[in-house]
Amino acid sequence: MTEEGSNIRITTATQTFKGHEDAVLSFALFPDRRRMVTGSCDMTLCLWNMEDGVVLKKMAGHRKPVGKVAVSRNGQFIVSGDWRGELMAWNRDGESLTRPSQAHSGMIHGLDFSPDSTLLASGAFDGTTKLWNTETWQMQGNPIYCGSAVYCVRYSPSGEHLAIATKDIQIWKLSPPRRCIAKFNFQPQGQFEEAWNFALVWTPDGKQLVSAGDKHDPTIRIWDSLTWKQVGEPWRGHTESIWMIALNPTGTLLASASDDHCVRLWQLSDQRTIAIFQHTDRLYCVTFSTDGEHILSGGADKMISKWAVPLLEDVMKDQPSNILAINTTARNACIIGDLLTADKLFTEGINTDSNDHNSYANRSFVLARKANWDRGLDDALKSMSIQPSLMGCISKGIALCGKRQFQDAMKAFDLGFMFVDANVKKTHLLLLIKAIALFNANEHDEAIVRVQDLATTCPNVDILACQIVEAYLHLQLGLNVLDDTRHSQAAEHFTSAVNTIRFSSLLAIHSKYDIFVVLFGWDLKSLWLTAHQNWCHALLRADRLPEAEYLRLWKIMHSPVAQLTRLIQVSEKRANHGT
Repeated sequence: MTEEGSNIRITTATQTFKGHEDAVLSFALFPDRRRMVTGSCDMTLCLWNMEDGVVLKKMAGHRKPVGKVAVSRNGQFIVSGDWRGELMAWNRDGESLTRPSQAHSGMIHGLDFSPDSTLLASGAFDGTTKLWNTETWQMQGNPIYCGSAVYCVRYSPSGEHLAIATKDIQIWKLSPPRRCIAKFNFQPQGQFEEAWNFALVWTPDGKQLVSAGDKHDPTIRIWDSLTWKQVGEPWRGHTESIWMIALNPTGTLLASASDDHCVRLWQLSDQRTIAIFQHTDRLYCVTFSTDGEHILSGGADKMISKWAVPLLEDVMKDQPSNILAINTTARNACIIGDLLTADKLFTEGINTDSNDHNSYANRSFVLARKANWDRGLDDALKSMSIQPSLMGCISKGIALCGKRQFQDAMKAFDLGFMFVDANVKKTHLLLLIKAIALFNANEHDEAIVRVQDLATTCPNVDILACQIVEAYLHLQLGLNVLDDTRHSQAAEHFTSAVNTIRFSSLLAIHSKYDIFVVLFGWDLKSLWLTAHQNWCHALLRADRLPEAEYLRLWKIMHSPVAQLTRLIQVSEKRANHGT
């Protein structure tokens, strides 16, 4: 298990289920938690014991790959649909109830039982969706003509509506007279002509519908079930088609399976990827165990993999940036310096909900990065008036420092300690942010002393975070005086920076400590290289190295990073000995 940015990448499954001879295309779990049924390209279904991974029964009858399987909510029925358009019904023990029937003229790609298990919905590439009575297995009513191939069908939790994924998303009211009450898509017509919606899932309360797209738009989107408008920005991370999405029983986590060989685990509250389950081949299906403690995935590797869902506290405990209530798209905009987009996203959040205190706080620090202190303070105050929070206090403190109202700024930061929930990491992080805000208001000496005191006097402090902040502050001071041609003084600051931080510890800091990037626009990726190059430059300009070293340092300043590691060691020794 390794960290990738702020995500955990997991490469080893806790259990695998092997029994199919070709790709696993679909699966469904029984409510009893003990069994699972799978459908495969080998034209069979397998009924599994979940505990020991034993195949209880291999179910034959289809003449084409079994693309979809479903288990009724009461656990009494299994239904399977194949690429020939044929449908079969089975009892809970895997005994066939019907012969293969030609339900559709095209590949069946969507199956879902109604909440009361009395109806089955099927959707196919022939552009139709049909409802089937589970007592007679006869079609109920007329087909629903969807206009294009159907990839997914999902009953709402109440059973009143059926969501259908085609090129657009259609919502049908099922009570007579059956009718389409909404039809929508992710972009204005024509912008993504080739993009399709591949997967759907409702939140447990039915208030939102989640969709996932194909390779032309491999994103996840949320739709409000009252307005059918998109909520927030699309979730980005996958690079290929997303074939299936699933929510855990509490509706707090979402899993997505993609052709890019990854299952991503997302947190619904802030749309962040918190874990990535790495596979060796394409993935077609994913679901949560009925207790929500595991994820199951299947695909072209011919097996089902079972993965333990990491505890959120384990995922986030080492991530300083977890104090930010900000979605992935806005976070990424802040990280790359696209403040115009970040500002726009937060403004949209405010326009959608005038009481969104997080969006006000987040827009405040974006304005502060633009040195627009007055508007930044206005937003921070608005955020605090709606709901006092840690980010509201931080935004207010940063804005007040920018306006050089230090006493009020310190009060704002101090108030923030009420919202750290006795969390030592959050407390130390707030102290570092407080020091950085002072530094940015030209209180340089006090800021550096605060960071040094934190590193030396506080127990269980994150030493690396303190080192990064101290190194960056010295780097900024060095650049400031270097511009004023005070080369010897600049060299002292750069020396402090390079002695504080080491290359080996900088490999992952840009992602792990991205809160400093988001709040202040720091470039942590090049911190090591920038500090060393400017250190060498300042030493040369200050005539603090013998002439014989000039060529060596010139190479250092222009060498690629791989060479710098070896060359810097020589220069560090000489500088530390006063040569």
